[in-house]
Amino acid sequence: MAIRQVFPLIAWLLAATSSLCAQHYLRYPYERLIRMGDHREWAAPGLDDRDWDKSGSTREAGNFWVRFKVRCDSITDTYSVPGMQVISLGSYEAYWDGVLIGKNGVVGTTLKTEIPGTFLSWLPVPDSLTRHGVHTVAFRVSNHHAPHWGISSWNLFYLEEYRLTQVGDLKLTARIFVLAGIYLMAGLYYLFLYLFRKREWVGLIFSGICFLFFGLVAMEYLKFLYAYPYPFHYTRLMIIYGITFLLAFLVPRFLLLYFDLPHKMIWSLVSTGVLVMISLLFLPGTDSSSQFLAGGMWLISLSIAFAAVIRKRPESKLILAVLIGIGALNGLYHMAFRSLLFTYDITVFVSFSILVIAMMYLLAMRSREQKRAYESSLVLSSRLQNELLRKHIQPHFIMNTLTSLMEWVEESPNDSVRFIEALSGEFEIFSAIADKKLIPIEQEIRLCRYHLEIMKYRKEVDYQLEITGINPEETIPPAILHTLVENGIMHSLPDKENRIRMKLSFRQTDRSRCYELKTLSLARKKGNTADGTGFRYIKSRLTENYGDRWQLDARPIPEGWVTTITIDNAAQ
Repeated sequence: MAIRQVFPLIAWLLAATSSLCAQHYLRYPYERLIRMGDHREWAAPGLDDRDWDKSGSTREAGNFWVRFKVRCDSITDTYSVPGMQVISLGSYEAYWDGVLIGKNGVVGTTLKTEIPGTFLSWLPVPDSLTRHGVHTVAFRVSNHHAPHWGISSWNLFYLEEYRLTQVGDLKLTARIFVLAGIYLMAGLYYLFLYLFRKREWVGLIFSGICFLFFGLVAMEYLKFLYAYPYPFHYTRLMIIYGITFLLAFLVPRFLLLYFDLPHKMIWSLVSTGVLVMISLLFLPGTDSSSQFLAGGMWLISLSIAFAAVIRKRPESKLILAVLIGIGALNGLYHMAFRSLLFTYDITVFVSFSILVIAMMYLLAMRSREQKRAYESSLVLSSRLQNELLRKHIQPHFIMNTLTSLMEWVEESPNDSVRFIEALSGEFEIFSAIADKKLIPIEQEIRLCRYHLEIMKYRKEVDYQLEITGINPEETIPPAILHTLVENGIMHSLPDKENRIRMKLSFRQTDRSRCYELKTLSLARKKGNTADGTGFRYIKSRLTENYGDRWQLDARPIPEGWVTTITIDNAAQ
């Protein structure tokens, strides 16, 4: 993603989320008085409530009342239909100056008698009750369905144009879900990329991060799309907490793998320990606990980025600058909108969106480097392939082969026919596979047998090739095994029986496929080699087809020489 495309997207995110600040809450009762118990006379406007609790919330489950003052003036005259938006963790009855103006659910004195109301609700206020002056609003509340693990039952009330905030909330939700759809599509793209193309952990983790953030957005704004009963709100908060916990673990993990820092296990244990400590210190399921988890994620990610800068990892300075900018942005939002209810929503969505854009940039840079490496391997593979072909048609090879052929024609015409058939068979296969990336393993084995047949007549040595465990459905880069066989011929001496035996075996596990070629013979004095033209060709072909998910091991053994090629199953 180009930088010129990033800034308009960030501007759009800021505009979309900052619309939260423009909500038309025309009256906000900051001071709410609360008292446990249930007495109908507590609805009276003249009640002496000076000894009521001013915290505005309670951790107890049962019956309680909430009271606050509202002033109506010329502003409320502009409302065509005055109304109240109520956010309540409990069923309630609402009284305006002692007059019942609405209900939400059924207030009960026990768990069985209470019928839970919805978390969000709206109440119209009769015009006759909104005369100028101070009015007393009282709510009779029961929350017997609240859990017993201690989250406060609280209530918020807004005097406004009836259902004005509902329309604004739906508009905001539509914008946010456009953003959520982008994360969903990005998650699906990188998941399919992992499954069908590049099986890289950083891509899979990024896919999971996008899916989790989509889920976080969906759960955060579910309250505006579904009028759920208030007991479900506690479940929703725990789901949000769980998603935030996973995000707080996966984002640092992504950076850790991308920058390939040492001691990954230690980093992961420290990260997990910090998140678990936050969970123990702050009650899960609350806004503050989720905020501290996000803060812990930021600190851990900042530490990883700083360590990457010290080790001079590519793009590490960019990520460090992004994380510092996110910290500054959160600080500015907190200072500018200290009393805003949804400050955390704004900061988490804007901050996370900026971070995800930076992570997408990292993945784009990684893909670019991989593409360059792939193109370089293609060029090298093509050059080495041409060299390998020239090696088989170079003048001295042809002359030696023809000389041997002339001798066999004179000495044994029948053997010379088989010699010619082997020679033509080898060149026929070479011409057929020259432009292929992968060929059937059976075709590769025929090529090896043809070459051994040719060298048998040229050197008058009994070359034997034993095959065990080969899966005929497997494919392999062309001339890989042929090159190993040729190396075995060049760097080995026949035994006392004038024989060189080669054993080709194949084994497969859940994680890898392994080809092993043993050359059982006497080694020449200067031994075999694992860095010549042939091995460079093999390495280039393996990189071309499998990236870095392969291993090549060549070493001497008492019986001769063994070469092993191991290919990760994920590289298919």
